[in-house]
Order: sequence, then C-alpha cells, then structure tokens
Amino acid sequence: MTLILSLLAILAFCELFTNAVEWLGKNLNFGHSVVGSVFSAVSTALPETIIPIIALLTLPTLASREGIGIGAILGAPLMLSTLTFSLLALPALFRKGNKNLNFKKEAILLDIKFFIFNFSLALLISIFSIKLKYFFAIFFLISYLFYLYTVFKRDEGFEEEDLHLLLISTSKDPGNLMVFLQLGIGLCGILLSSYFFVNSIESVSNIIGLNPFIVSAIFSPIATELPEKFNSISWVIKGKDHLAISNITGAMVFQSSFPIMAGLILSSWQLDEKAIALCSVTILSSLYLYFLIKNGAINPKLLFLNFIFYIIYILISLNFGVRL
Repeated sequence: MTLILSLLAILAFCELFTNAVEWLGKNLNFGHSVVGSVFSAVSTALPETIIPIIALLTLPTLASREGIGIGAILGAPLMLSTLTFSLLALPALFRKGNKNLNFKKEAILLDIKFFIFNFSLALLISIFSIKLKYFFAIFFLISYLFYLYTVFKRDEGFEEEDLHLLLISTSKDPGNLMVFLQLGIGLCGILLSSYFFVNSIESVSNIIGLNPFIVSAIFSPIATELPEKFNSISWVIKGKDHLAISNITGAMVFQSSFPIMAGLILSSWQLDEKAIALCSVTILSSLYLYFLIKNGAINPKLLFLNFIFYIIYILISLNFGVRL
C-alpha cells in the first residue's frame, strides 16, 4: 500500500514541479534546452547523486561502500538510457495525430555525445588508467562546466507557448517568488514521496536477498530516479517532446560527470565484471538512441525497443548470480 500511495504522491508533485519549471524558463527567458537539460535534469538528479556519496563515505565495510556506491553511480545512467527512454514511447503511442516524438536534433545529439564520451571514458579509466583517476576526476568536473557553457550559449530564449496557470497562483503572470515556492514544494514533495518509495522497494529487495551492487544498480535508480522522470512523461502527454527528452538526456550528462568524479575520488574505481557489463549495456543502448535521434523525429515503437537493453542487463546479472 505504501508503494502505491507514494507513487501516486510522486506523480502529483511531478505535476507541480514541471509546471513551475516551465514558468521559470519563461520568467528567466530560457528555451526548452536549458529548462530541460539543466534546470529540470540537475534539480531532480541531485538527490540520486547524494546517495552514492553518502554510501562511499559512511558505510562500514569496503564491500558495501564500493558495491552500493559504485552501483548507484553506474545504475542511474543505465536506467535513464534504457527503461526511462522506453517509457516515453507509451504516451506517444496513444496520443492523437502525429505520434512521433519531435525535438531539436542538434541539442539532443549534443547531450548524447557528451554522455557516450564521458561514460566510455569512465569505463576505460578502470581498465587502463586507474593510477590517473584523480586527474580524470578534475576532467569530469571541467567537462560538465564546458557542457553547461555550450548549452547556455546555444540557447535561443523562451519559446512562446500556452502555459497553464501556475498551480498555486491565479495570476496570469506570476513572479519569481511564487514560481520558486511551487518549485520548492514540488521538489520537496518528490523527495519525500521518493523516500517512502525507496523504503518500500528496499524492504522488498531485503526479503528477496540480493547482492548489494545489483540492488544499488537496478533497484535504487528505479526507486530514486525513475519517479522523478515522470516529469518527462507528463511533458510528452502535453506534446512538449523536446522538454521531455532533454530532461532525460540532460540528467544522463550530469550523471556521467559529477557522480563519476565523486566515485573516482572516494572509491578504488576498480570495476568488476558486473560493473563492466553494466557499462557496456549502457553504452550500447546510448548508441542505439544516438542513431534514432540522428534520424530526426523518433518513432515511439522503435524507442520502446530500447527496453530490451534493460532486460539484457537483468539477464546478465542473473547469470552472475545475484543472490547473496
């Protein structure tokens, strides 16, 4: 029951959050790329970034620190590039008229290129250059700062559109104070609801008895990141495909930068075969997305096929023996 109620609460608070983010973009005169790839993506990805840092700093044993910490760092990009993207296809399939997902191709390709490069580099560091991991930690920070510079530089400003009234105000032109208030309520509500959702998922996984890395890599992102990405599903339903897609790809870029930097500093970053398999599947799914996006508007049926990569990793995990 807690699982269902917390999920419904997450959906309600996501509506508050997405509505406020759109008004923030209007008031600050930013376009959909900045709103989706930066404002929405980073604000919802920050909580998931904190989880592996806390794990790497506080858990009592090296095995639990590295297993849960690295699992959380690598698991979020896996889920974003596979399960989350495939879920965008569902509302698109049932909407009237043009079912294809439409977006600004160059902006989304930029995100995917950044992600593939950074995530591939993180894998290669573990295999070939572990002694230089502190140097590369600085590189990942600089990389994300350069990404932000690129996104803001390419921004063309607010795009005129019909916005729904701010949900906590009746004003047709709400000020920043009301926008930030609703943004805060939405984000705090998502975090609190996700907390109960996480505990429900964790209780189930403890009963089943799974390896800490697998729990962290597969179940934690579903509980902590996926609910917040219902923002994107809400935007697809409203026909705002670019906001929806950039929210996910922007989160992918962030998750392949700052959290990996923290992992390089706080852990040995010696990825085992389970982690290497996870990275490989994530990169393959991202390459599939790259070619879909490169062709322009995405057929939702082809996008839904990306779910296969998520199933592949689960099967690989079972092959490794996920039970304790």
